[in-house]
Amino acid sequence: MSIEHPPLWFLLLTPCLVLLSIPISYYLFVKNKALPDTIAEINRPLYKFLINKWYFDELYETIFIKPSKKLGLFLWKFCDGKIIDGFGPDGISSAISRISKRLSKLHTGYLYHYAFVMLLGVALIIILVFRTVGS
Repeated sequence: MSIEHPPLWFLLLTPCLVLLSIPISYYLFVKNKALPDTIAEINRPLYKFLINKWYFDELYETIFIKPSKKLGLFLWKFCDGKIIDGFGPDGISSAISRISKRLSKLHTGYLYHYAFVMLLGVALIIILVFRTVGS
């Protein structure tokens, strides 16, 4: 006997069940249409349990869906919104905006102000060059 194939009885079980279920289905759903409702009414708790798919959807939503949604909202609002965007693109753009607003106050339009700032820049460059050369 090979372990790679199912046994013969198992292979014959499916066609036998199909052939048996055809006349039963015909009787229940064509000949005597009231019988399935009567059976469902007699076994009301079992019928409700089975008609609701054993409550797997409700259980799955309670165990997996709701916690996943809460975790996803937390990661989106806090981690992505506050941390990543706060230090990343939004944080950089807001810092540049604040700095540019402060630096725009230095923009007076007077030529001697610009000359003075250029003189300070040249003096700073000279100091840095002599400092690195002297080291």
